[in-house]
Amino acid sequence: MTTVILTALTLTAFAANSLLCRMALGNELIDPVSFTTLRLASGALALFPISRIIAESGAGTKTRHPW
Repeated sequence: MTTVILTALTLTAFAANSLLCRMALGNELIDPVSFTTLRLASGALALFPISRIIAESGAGTKTRHPW
């Protein structure tokens, strides 16, 4: 049941992301280059603390088949 809920939440987030992108770019509130730069920078800022937490917890070293 948890998988179904998480999948539905993920699909809702992707749909909301698509609508927000269309609103921002469709109404010409921001140019595409600035929009892409902002998205890449915010994604990097969000992933950095997550990667630090995973590295400190050792969660990434418990896989049987490391990439």
